[in-house]
Amino acid sequence: MSYQNFEKAIELAQQCDGYCDGGGKPSEIVAKAEELVGIKFSRQNNQYFKQHGYIEFFGSEVFGIVEDDFSGAHAGCAIEATLIDRNSLNLPQEWLTIYFFDDGHYGYLDYSQLNEEGEPPVIKAIYDGEKYVMVEKVAEDFGDFLLSLVTE
Repeated sequence: MSYQNFEKAIELAQQCDGYCDGGGKPSEIVAKAEELVGIKFSRQNNQYFKQHGYIEFFGSEVFGIVEDDFSGAHAGCAIEATLIDRNSLNLPQEWLTIYFFDDGHYGYLDYSQLNEEGEPPVIKAIYDGEKYVMVEKVAEDFGDFLLSLVTE
């Protein structure tokens, strides 16, 4: 659980088959994303958006910022997915959508539970028809989550 794990995960991801990223986003776009979702992004999340935008590898897609317009039309956009599910399914305000698991669950950064480094854990949850239910804590932070994906 550290920024070093985040950096190591990104380095390893870049060596994976099928790796691609969104090329990163300028600070103004990241700030706009923070404003739209009402969450001050953690250091890891902020760097992820600024340096990569989003990433894909091994058939895994880690949500990020896809386009700068946040129109709701971009699959894999963490901001758009979060806003859509807040509006239509009452997604908790502190959750940021970052991943879709093969079993139908989604992964979220839970900003209501920051660790000593100010990083949110990654949780797995599902909508039960009425509300979102947390199934499990998947990783201590975003870097640990990415590292687990690239080393599977």
